[in-house]
Amino acid sequence: MSAPLIRPRATIDLDAIGRNYRLLTARAGGRMPAGIVKADGYGLGAVAVARRLVAEGCDRFFVARLDEGLSLRSALPPGAAAEILVLDGAQAGAERELIAGELTPVLNDLGQIERWRTAAADAGRSLPAALHVDTGMTRLGIPATEADRLSAEPSRLHGLAISVVMSHLASADVPGSTQPATQLERFRRIRARFPQGAASLANSAGVFLGSEYHLDLVRPGISLYGGAPLPGCGQNPMATVVTVETPVLQVQHVEAGTTVGYGATHETDRPTRLATIAAGYADGLLRAAGPQRGSGGACRSVAVAGSLAPVVGRVSMDLIVVDVGHLPPGAVEPGTAVELLGPNRPVDEVAASTGTIANELLTGLSLRYHRIYRSG
Repeated sequence: MSAPLIRPRATIDLDAIGRNYRLLTARAGGRMPAGIVKADGYGLGAVAVARRLVAEGCDRFFVARLDEGLSLRSALPPGAAAEILVLDGAQAGAERELIAGELTPVLNDLGQIERWRTAAADAGRSLPAALHVDTGMTRLGIPATEADRLSAEPSRLHGLAISVVMSHLASADVPGSTQPATQLERFRRIRARFPQGAASLANSAGVFLGSEYHLDLVRPGISLYGGAPLPGCGQNPMATVVTVETPVLQVQHVEAGTTVGYGATHETDRPTRLATIAAGYADGLLRAAGPQRGSGGACRSVAVAGSLAPVVGRVSMDLIVVDVGHLPPGAVEPGTAVELLGPNRPVDEVAASTGTIANELLTGLSLRYHRIYRSG
């Protein structure tokens, strides 16, 4: 057997990140995608991911929060001419830090636009900015009525160097939805009034909808990290990026009728062996996905000793229990590595089995997983 695993670990394959980036570039007709590294690179480490993407030629990154942008700017290689865009925009009081960090706010309403224009005037120079217009997400973004005012009063943009005009697809991953086409048409009308900078609409799913959605810049997120761009629509073309493993802590031989976990929600129907695993909801496993009394037992499976094994009983804070009775005696011992995510447990399959999406699983990975980065 291999050496015992002594701590939970998440192994991030930076070469797979590179392969996914090149595949997305090809699907976008050679247009180099932006690097979406918000939420600490979808939980996998924004700095390591961004540095690899710089090596691939990426020169534009999106983050959600100001602090994410400042951290990324300080960590990029010296001389990396990368634009870092902050999706939260120009929040009141953040102007100085945005300027000092050489960050580009994604402006979401007329108030942010006016605030950033004032900052440019005070700085005595033009400042970079992106415009985010709402075409149907109804989340962040300049509403249609404000876009009309902005178009009628172009002086509102004086002093701003617009690098990107963007919107966000709401239903690109929903088979048969007509909303993407509606949003594309709305965006084209708005884009005609704001021709500055690069036009950007496509997210991960949008990259695979067709060339009409690619415009000047695509912004794939989850697909860069190995998630399926169109879940449930055929084989995932993206390479697996992260493998999450954790050790077996204990193996017990139990009789039929043995109850397992809080609430005794699982009861063995035969003599078997149960392995207690070092992972729980504090590590990102969803407790709500665990079986309730009478629900029939296993809520998901893990990969161990070359086979899938069902999780039984409720998810605890630090522990889960796996039924390994179908495996040969001695195949699972304390220290045996159990794969929670990876080649044998694809992130989209695990997400579907727990009623969520790959994005939530990856961003919920605990810092208790020792991160290992591999390349070359």
